[in-house]
Amino acid sequence: MRPTLAIPKAVPVSRNFATFVDPWLLMTTVALTLFGLVMVYSASATLASEAYQTQFHFLLRQALAAVIGGGLLVGSLWLGYPRLERSWVVYGLLAATVGLLLLALILPPVRGTHRFIRLPGVMFQPSELAKLALVLFLAYVLSRKGALCQLPRALLPAGAVIGLLAALVFLGRDLGTVLMMGGTALAMLAVAGVPLRYPALAGLLSFPLLLYGLLNEPYRRARLLAFLDPWKAPREEGFQIVQSLMAVGSGGVSGVGFAQSRQKLFYLPEAHTDFIFSVIAEEVGLIGSLLVVGLFAVLAARGLRAAYLATDDFGKLLATGVTTLLVGQALFNLSVTLSLVPAKGIPLPFISYGGSSLIMSLLAAGWLLSVSQQRA
Repeated sequence: MRPTLAIPKAVPVSRNFATFVDPWLLMTTVALTLFGLVMVYSASATLASEAYQTQFHFLLRQALAAVIGGGLLVGSLWLGYPRLERSWVVYGLLAATVGLLLLALILPPVRGTHRFIRLPGVMFQPSELAKLALVLFLAYVLSRKGALCQLPRALLPAGAVIGLLAALVFLGRDLGTVLMMGGTALAMLAVAGVPLRYPALAGLLSFPLLLYGLLNEPYRRARLLAFLDPWKAPREEGFQIVQSLMAVGSGGVSGVGFAQSRQKLFYLPEAHTDFIFSVIAEEVGLIGSLLVVGLFAVLAARGLRAAYLATDDFGKLLATGVTTLLVGQALFNLSVTLSLVPAKGIPLPFISYGGSSLIMSLLAAGWLLSVSQQRA
Protein backbone atom coordinates (compact mmCIF):
# COMPACT_ATOMS: atom_id res chain seq x y z
CA MET A 1 0.00 0.00 0.00
CA ARG A 2 1.32 3.43 -0.94
CA PRO A 3 2.11 5.79 1.96
CA THR A 4 0.19 8.96 2.74
CA LEU A 5 1.65 12.20 4.03
CA ALA A 6 3.19 11.63 7.47
CA ILE A 7 1.56 14.35 9.54
CA PRO A 8 0.92 14.43 13.31
CA LYS A 9 -2.60 14.11 14.64
CA ALA A 10 -4.61 17.29 14.21
CA VAL A 11 -5.22 19.53 17.17
CA PRO A 12 -7.80 22.30 17.52
CA VAL A 13 -6.87 25.74 16.25
CA SER A 14 -7.10 28.44 18.91
CA ARG A 15 -9.04 31.59 18.08
CA ASN A 16 -6.74 33.61 20.35
CA PHE A 17 -4.65 34.71 17.40
CA ALA A 18 -2.94 37.46 19.42
CA THR A 19 -1.18 34.66 21.33
CA PHE A 20 -0.56 32.00 18.72
CA VAL A 21 -0.31 33.71 15.35
CA ASP A 22 3.15 33.78 13.74
CA PRO A 23 4.37 37.33 14.57
CA TRP A 24 6.97 37.38 11.78
CA LEU A 25 4.41 36.43 9.18
CA LEU A 26 1.91 38.98 10.49
CA MET A 27 4.45 41.80 10.68
CA THR A 28 5.71 41.02 7.18
CA THR A 29 2.18 41.15 5.76
CA VAL A 30 1.45 44.46 7.50
CA ALA A 31 4.80 45.95 6.46
CA LEU A 32 4.33 45.02 2.80
CA THR A 33 0.79 46.42 2.76
CA LEU A 34 1.72 49.72 4.41
CA PHE A 35 4.77 50.12 2.20
CA GLY A 36 2.56 49.40 -0.80
CA LEU A 37 0.19 52.21 0.17
CA VAL A 38 3.10 54.63 0.44
CA MET A 39 4.53 53.62 -2.94
CA VAL A 40 1.15 53.64 -4.68
CA TYR A 41 0.78 57.26 -3.60
CA SER A 42 4.28 58.13 -4.79
CA ALA A 43 3.92 56.37 -8.13
CA SER A 44 0.40 57.62 -8.90
CA ALA A 45 0.15 61.15 -7.47
CA THR A 46 1.05 62.93 -10.71
CA LEU A 47 -1.21 60.75 -12.83
CA ALA A 48 -4.06 61.14 -10.35
CA SER A 49 -3.72 64.93 -10.35
CA GLU A 50 -3.87 65.02 -14.15
CA ALA A 51 -6.75 62.58 -14.55
CA TYR A 52 -8.83 63.13 -11.40
CA GLN A 53 -7.74 66.54 -10.08
CA THR A 54 -6.61 65.02 -6.78
CA GLN A 55 -3.31 63.33 -6.06
CA PHE A 56 -4.94 60.98 -3.53
CA HIS A 57 -7.36 59.23 -5.93
CA PHE A 58 -5.46 55.94 -6.26
CA LEU A 59 -4.22 56.02 -2.66
CA LEU A 60 -7.74 56.30 -1.24
CA ARG A 61 -9.03 53.43 -3.39
CA GLN A 62 -6.07 51.27 -2.42
CA ALA A 63 -6.55 52.15 1.26
CA LEU A 64 -10.19 51.07 1.03
CA ALA A 65 -9.10 47.75 -0.50
CA ALA A 66 -6.57 47.36 2.34
CA VAL A 67 -9.33 47.85 4.92
CA ILE A 68 -11.57 45.28 3.22
CA GLY A 69 -8.69 42.83 2.82
CA GLY A 70 -7.61 43.40 6.41
CA GLY A 71 -11.13 42.58 7.57
CA LEU A 72 -11.04 39.33 5.61
CA LEU A 73 -7.64 38.52 7.11
CA VAL A 74 -8.89 39.02 10.67
CA GLY A 75 -12.05 37.08 9.86
CA SER A 76 -9.97 34.18 8.53
CA LEU A 77 -8.00 34.09 11.77
CA TRP A 78 -11.10 34.24 13.95
CA LEU A 79 -12.90 31.48 12.06
CA GLY A 80 -9.83 29.26 11.60
CA TYR A 81 -8.84 27.53 8.38
CA PRO A 82 -10.60 24.19 9.29
CA ARG A 83 -13.88 25.99 8.51
CA LEU A 84 -12.70 26.11 4.90
CA GLU A 85 -12.53 22.32 4.71
CA ARG A 86 -16.21 21.94 4.00
CA SER A 87 -17.66 20.87 0.69
CA TRP A 88 -20.18 23.71 0.49
CA VAL A 89 -17.42 26.28 1.06
CA VAL A 90 -15.03 24.75 -1.48
CA TYR A 91 -17.56 24.07 -4.21
CA GLY A 92 -19.50 27.26 -3.50
CA LEU A 93 -16.37 29.37 -3.99
CA LEU A 94 -15.48 27.39 -7.10
CA ALA A 95 -18.95 27.84 -8.60
CA ALA A 96 -18.94 31.57 -7.85
CA THR A 97 -15.50 31.91 -9.45
CA VAL A 98 -16.55 30.09 -12.62
CA GLY A 99 -19.67 32.24 -12.82
CA LEU A 100 -17.66 35.46 -12.48
CA LEU A 101 -15.12 34.35 -15.08
CA LEU A 102 -17.93 33.54 -17.52
CA LEU A 103 -19.57 36.89 -16.79
CA ALA A 104 -16.31 38.69 -17.56
CA LEU A 105 -16.14 36.87 -20.90
CA ILE A 106 -19.61 37.93 -22.03
CA LEU A 107 -19.42 41.53 -20.81
CA PRO A 108 -17.87 44.23 -23.04
CA PRO A 109 -14.06 44.16 -22.92
CA VAL A 110 -12.20 46.47 -20.55
CA ARG A 111 -8.82 47.72 -21.78
CA GLY A 112 -9.08 45.34 -24.70
CA THR A 113 -9.42 42.21 -22.57
CA HIS A 114 -12.10 40.26 -20.72
CA ARG A 115 -10.26 40.22 -17.38
CA PHE A 116 -12.48 42.66 -15.50
CA ILE A 117 -16.07 43.09 -14.40
CA ARG A 118 -16.86 46.79 -14.38
CA LEU A 119 -19.48 48.08 -11.97
CA PRO A 120 -20.34 51.70 -11.10
CA GLY A 121 -17.29 53.06 -9.28
CA VAL A 122 -15.47 49.73 -9.03
CA MET A 123 -13.74 47.11 -11.17
CA PHE A 124 -13.22 43.49 -10.10
CA GLN A 125 -10.78 40.99 -11.61
CA PRO A 126 -12.19 37.45 -11.25
CA SER A 127 -8.86 35.80 -12.08
CA GLU A 128 -7.53 36.99 -8.71
CA LEU A 129 -10.30 35.04 -7.00
CA ALA A 130 -9.69 32.08 -9.33
CA LYS A 131 -6.16 31.62 -7.96
CA LEU A 132 -7.43 31.28 -4.39
CA ALA A 133 -10.35 29.09 -5.45
CA LEU A 134 -7.89 26.74 -7.14
CA VAL A 135 -5.63 26.58 -4.07
CA LEU A 136 -8.57 25.83 -1.78
CA PHE A 137 -10.02 23.20 -4.11
CA LEU A 138 -6.71 21.37 -4.56
CA ALA A 139 -6.01 21.42 -0.82
CA TYR A 140 -9.46 19.96 -0.19
CA VAL A 141 -9.39 17.28 -2.89
CA LEU A 142 -5.80 16.11 -2.43
CA SER A 143 -6.08 15.92 1.36
CA ARG A 144 -9.56 14.37 1.43
CA LYS A 145 -9.03 11.64 -1.15
CA GLY A 146 -5.37 10.82 -0.50
CA ALA A 147 -3.31 11.52 -3.58
CA LEU A 148 -1.17 8.38 -3.30
CA CYS A 149 -3.67 5.85 -1.99
CA GLN A 150 -6.44 6.76 -4.41
CA LEU A 151 -4.54 8.53 -7.18
CA PRO A 152 -7.17 8.52 -9.96
CA ARG A 153 -9.91 9.74 -7.64
CA ALA A 154 -7.75 12.69 -6.61
CA LEU A 155 -6.13 13.58 -9.92
CA LEU A 156 -9.13 13.40 -12.21
CA PRO A 157 -11.18 16.13 -10.45
CA ALA A 158 -8.03 18.13 -9.77
CA GLY A 159 -7.01 18.05 -13.41
CA ALA A 160 -10.52 18.91 -14.56
CA VAL A 161 -10.77 21.98 -12.32
CA ILE A 162 -7.25 23.16 -13.17
CA GLY A 163 -8.09 22.87 -16.86
CA LEU A 164 -11.45 24.62 -16.51
CA LEU A 165 -10.15 27.60 -14.55
CA ALA A 166 -7.05 27.92 -16.73
CA ALA A 167 -9.16 27.84 -19.89
CA LEU A 168 -11.56 30.53 -18.67
CA VAL A 169 -8.68 32.79 -17.55
CA PHE A 170 -6.87 32.16 -20.84
CA LEU A 171 -9.96 33.12 -22.83
CA GLY A 172 -9.93 36.40 -20.93
CA ARG A 173 -6.44 36.99 -22.38
CA ASP A 174 -4.59 36.63 -19.09
CA LEU A 175 -1.77 34.21 -19.85
CA GLY A 176 0.34 35.37 -16.90
CA THR A 177 -2.27 34.26 -14.38
CA VAL A 178 -2.58 30.91 -16.16
CA LEU A 179 1.16 30.37 -15.69
CA MET A 180 0.94 31.28 -12.00
CA MET A 181 -1.97 28.90 -11.48
CA GLY A 182 -0.06 26.11 -13.19
CA GLY A 183 3.05 26.67 -11.07
CA THR A 184 1.03 26.76 -7.86
CA ALA A 185 -0.85 23.58 -8.77
CA LEU A 186 2.46 21.85 -9.56
CA ALA A 187 3.87 22.73 -6.12
CA MET A 188 0.75 21.45 -4.35
CA LEU A 189 0.72 18.21 -6.34
CA ALA A 190 4.38 17.64 -5.50
CA VAL A 191 3.77 18.17 -1.76
CA ALA A 192 0.78 15.83 -1.93
CA GLY A 193 3.11 13.11 -3.19
CA VAL A 194 1.83 12.90 -6.76
CA PRO A 195 4.52 11.33 -9.00
CA LEU A 196 6.03 13.98 -11.24
CA ARG A 197 5.25 11.98 -14.39
CA TYR A 198 1.60 12.99 -14.14
CA PRO A 199 2.05 16.80 -14.03
CA ALA A 200 4.91 16.43 -16.54
CA LEU A 201 2.56 14.69 -18.96
CA ALA A 202 -0.06 17.39 -18.42
CA GLY A 203 2.55 20.06 -19.08
CA LEU A 204 3.68 18.32 -22.25
CA LEU A 205 0.11 18.13 -23.53
CA SER A 206 -0.58 21.78 -22.71
CA PHE A 207 2.69 23.09 -24.21
CA PRO A 208 1.25 23.51 -27.73
CA LEU A 209 -1.57 25.62 -26.26
CA LEU A 210 0.96 27.75 -24.38
CA LEU A 211 3.01 28.22 -27.54
CA TYR A 212 -0.15 29.16 -29.42
CA GLY A 213 -1.05 31.67 -26.75
CA LEU A 214 2.39 33.28 -26.95
CA LEU A 215 2.62 33.51 -30.72
CA ASN A 216 -0.98 34.00 -31.80
CA GLU A 217 -1.50 37.40 -30.17
CA PRO A 218 0.49 40.22 -31.83
CA TYR A 219 1.10 42.05 -28.56
CA ARG A 220 2.53 38.90 -26.96
CA ARG A 221 4.86 38.38 -29.91
CA ALA A 222 5.95 42.01 -29.57
CA ARG A 223 6.65 41.53 -25.86
CA LEU A 224 8.68 38.41 -26.57
CA LEU A 225 10.78 40.22 -29.19
CA ALA A 226 11.21 43.19 -26.85
CA PHE A 227 12.44 40.83 -24.14
CA LEU A 228 15.07 39.36 -26.47
CA ASP A 229 16.38 42.81 -27.43
CA PRO A 230 14.53 45.77 -25.86
CA TRP A 231 17.08 48.30 -27.13
CA LYS A 232 16.38 47.38 -30.74
CA ALA A 233 13.12 49.35 -30.60
CA PRO A 234 13.41 51.52 -27.46
CA ARG A 235 10.54 53.81 -28.53
CA GLU A 236 8.21 51.04 -29.69
CA GLU A 237 7.99 47.43 -28.50
CA GLY A 238 10.88 47.82 -26.05
CA PHE A 239 9.70 51.14 -24.60
CA GLN A 240 8.21 49.80 -21.38
CA ILE A 241 11.10 47.55 -20.39
CA VAL A 242 13.70 50.17 -21.39
CA GLN A 243 12.01 52.74 -19.15
CA SER A 244 11.87 50.17 -16.36
CA LEU A 245 15.58 49.44 -16.63
CA MET A 246 16.36 53.16 -16.73
CA ALA A 247 14.37 53.64 -13.52
CA VAL A 248 16.14 50.76 -11.77
CA GLY A 249 19.54 51.98 -12.92
CA SER A 250 18.85 55.59 -11.92
CA GLY A 251 18.23 54.59 -8.31
CA GLY A 252 21.76 53.48 -7.62
CA VAL A 253 22.51 52.31 -4.10
CA SER A 254 20.41 54.70 -2.03
CA GLY A 255 17.87 56.02 -4.55
CA VAL A 256 16.93 59.50 -5.73
CA GLY A 257 14.59 60.06 -2.79
CA PHE A 258 10.96 59.40 -1.95
CA ALA A 259 8.53 60.82 -4.54
CA GLN A 260 11.47 62.01 -6.68
CA SER A 261 11.20 59.41 -9.44
CA ARG A 262 11.45 60.87 -12.93
CA GLN A 263 10.42 57.79 -14.86
CA LYS A 264 6.96 57.80 -13.27
CA LEU A 265 6.28 61.20 -14.88
CA PHE A 266 4.50 59.65 -17.88
CA TYR A 267 7.62 57.82 -19.11
CA LEU A 268 7.12 54.43 -17.46
CA PRO A 269 3.73 52.86 -18.34
CA GLU A 270 1.84 51.17 -15.48
CA ALA A 271 4.16 52.81 -12.94
CA HIS A 272 1.73 52.30 -10.04
CA THR A 273 0.58 48.80 -11.03
CA ASP A 274 2.71 46.13 -12.70
CA PHE A 275 5.94 48.19 -12.76
CA ILE A 276 5.78 49.72 -9.30
CA PHE A 277 8.99 47.94 -8.30
CA SER A 278 10.83 50.03 -10.91
CA VAL A 279 9.70 53.17 -9.07
CA ILE A 280 10.73 51.60 -5.76
CA ALA A 281 14.20 50.85 -7.13
CA GLU A 282 14.55 54.40 -8.44
CA GLU A 283 13.37 56.16 -5.29
CA VAL A 284 14.88 54.00 -2.52
CA GLY A 285 17.66 52.37 -4.51
CA LEU A 286 19.33 49.02 -4.07
CA ILE A 287 19.06 49.17 -0.28
CA GLY A 288 15.29 49.68 -0.28
CA SER A 289 14.81 47.13 -3.06
CA LEU A 290 16.69 44.49 -1.09
CA LEU A 291 14.52 45.23 1.93
CA VAL A 292 11.42 44.49 -0.18
CA VAL A 293 13.00 41.29 -1.47
CA GLY A 294 13.92 40.42 2.12
CA LEU A 295 10.31 40.81 3.26
CA PHE A 296 9.15 38.37 0.59
CA ALA A 297 11.96 36.01 1.65
CA VAL A 298 10.60 36.14 5.21
CA LEU A 299 7.12 35.47 3.85
CA ALA A 300 8.44 32.45 1.96
CA ALA A 301 10.36 31.08 4.95
CA ARG A 302 7.52 31.50 7.45
CA GLY A 303 4.94 30.23 4.98
CA LEU A 304 6.93 27.07 4.31
CA ARG A 305 7.47 26.70 8.04
CA ALA A 306 3.71 26.85 8.58
CA ALA A 307 3.25 24.18 5.93
CA TYR A 308 5.94 21.98 7.46
CA LEU A 309 4.47 22.23 10.97
CA ALA A 310 0.86 21.83 9.83
CA THR A 311 -0.97 19.17 11.79
CA ASP A 312 -3.15 17.94 8.94
CA ASP A 313 -2.94 17.37 5.18
CA PHE A 314 -5.38 20.15 4.38
CA GLY A 315 -3.41 22.78 6.31
CA LYS A 316 -0.10 21.61 4.81
CA LEU A 317 -1.42 21.87 1.25
CA LEU A 318 -3.26 25.14 1.87
CA ALA A 319 -0.13 26.80 3.29
CA THR A 320 1.98 25.43 0.43
CA GLY A 321 -0.41 26.77 -2.20
CA VAL A 322 -0.75 30.22 -0.66
CA THR A 323 3.00 30.61 -0.11
CA THR A 324 3.80 29.48 -3.64
CA LEU A 325 1.19 31.80 -5.08
CA LEU A 326 2.25 34.95 -3.22
CA VAL A 327 6.00 34.46 -3.45
CA GLY A 328 5.84 33.14 -7.01
CA GLN A 329 3.95 36.24 -8.13
CA ALA A 330 6.50 38.45 -6.43
CA LEU A 331 9.43 36.71 -8.11
CA PHE A 332 7.73 36.88 -11.49
CA ASN A 333 6.93 40.58 -11.11
CA LEU A 334 10.49 41.43 -10.06
CA SER A 335 11.85 39.40 -12.97
CA VAL A 336 9.68 41.33 -15.42
CA THR A 337 10.85 44.73 -14.16
CA LEU A 338 14.48 43.58 -14.48
CA SER A 339 13.87 42.07 -17.96
CA LEU A 340 14.69 38.56 -16.79
CA VAL A 341 11.45 37.21 -18.29
CA PRO A 342 9.08 38.60 -20.95
CA ALA A 343 6.63 41.24 -19.71
CA LYS A 344 3.36 39.88 -18.31
CA GLY A 345 0.63 41.57 -16.33
CA ILE A 346 1.41 40.07 -12.90
CA PRO A 347 1.03 42.50 -9.95
CA LEU A 348 3.45 42.64 -7.03
CA PRO A 349 1.42 41.21 -4.10
CA PHE A 350 0.46 43.72 -1.37
CA ILE A 351 2.28 46.55 -3.20
CA SER A 352 0.96 47.05 -6.74
CA TYR A 353 -2.15 49.18 -7.15
CA GLY A 354 -5.26 47.09 -7.67
CA GLY A 355 -8.10 46.42 -5.28
CA SER A 356 -8.77 42.85 -6.43
CA SER A 357 -5.13 41.86 -6.06
CA LEU A 358 -4.70 43.47 -2.63
CA ILE A 359 -7.93 42.08 -1.18
CA MET A 360 -7.20 38.55 -2.40
CA SER A 361 -3.57 38.76 -1.22
CA LEU A 362 -4.67 39.75 2.28
CA LEU A 363 -7.30 37.00 2.31
CA ALA A 364 -4.63 34.50 1.28
CA ALA A 365 -2.34 35.82 4.02
CA GLY A 366 -5.20 35.28 6.48
CA TRP A 367 -5.44 31.63 5.45
CA LEU A 368 -1.68 31.26 5.84
CA LEU A 369 -1.68 32.93 9.25
CA SER A 370 -4.51 30.67 10.35
CA VAL A 371 -2.46 27.59 9.47
CA SER A 372 0.48 29.09 11.39
CA GLN A 373 -1.67 29.19 14.55
CA GLN A 374 -1.33 25.42 14.95
CA ARG A 375 0.89 23.73 17.48
CA ALA A 376 1.83 20.11 16.88
